[in-house]
Amino acid sequence: MKRVVALAAGMMVVASMAAAAQPLMVQGVREIGVSGMMDDNGEHLGLSLNGRYGSFVVDGIEAGVYGGVALRGSGDRNTSLGLFSEYNFDLGGPLVPHIGIGLGLGWSDIGIKHDSYIELEAWGGAKYFFIDYAAFGADVGVLYATEDIYNGYDDPIDWVLRLNTRWFF
Repeated sequence: MKRVVALAAGMMVVASMAAAAQPLMVQGVREIGVSGMMDDNGEHLGLSLNGRYGSFVVDGIEAGVYGGVALRGSGDRNTSLGLFSEYNFDLGGPLVPHIGIGLGLGWSDIGIKHDSYIELEAWGGAKYFFIDYAAFGADVGVLYATEDIYNGYDDPIDWVLRLNTRWFF
């Protein structure tokens, strides 16, 4: 009998958590997202800040714009601006897996070297809605640029792990 009561209580807690945070990802809802990263390549400390603004064009499918700034040392700056689309897998609970793709332009200023490049990015991850209109998330992504701007400016491909916050209204 104690097992049945404990199981019923556990199921009620799980059901109330799922009911407390229903993801707000329907047509017409907008999103503002912010992510950042700090790293050290052994020579300089790096800081990257990214933002995005999107709108759900169909339930679960979002399209929007993104921008970012990355600084490393005193003479290294990268700026990017582009478009993205993301598909969200609504599983009926507060945890929502997603996949996305982005295409943008970037500008790199490394001392006396100045480059512009096209950047293609694909990612997958999940976000957890702790309230109906806000979520924490994590993404794993691969980036490809038309110039060698990653890994000490020797590689056009890079992998990233991002933690982010997203606000829906």
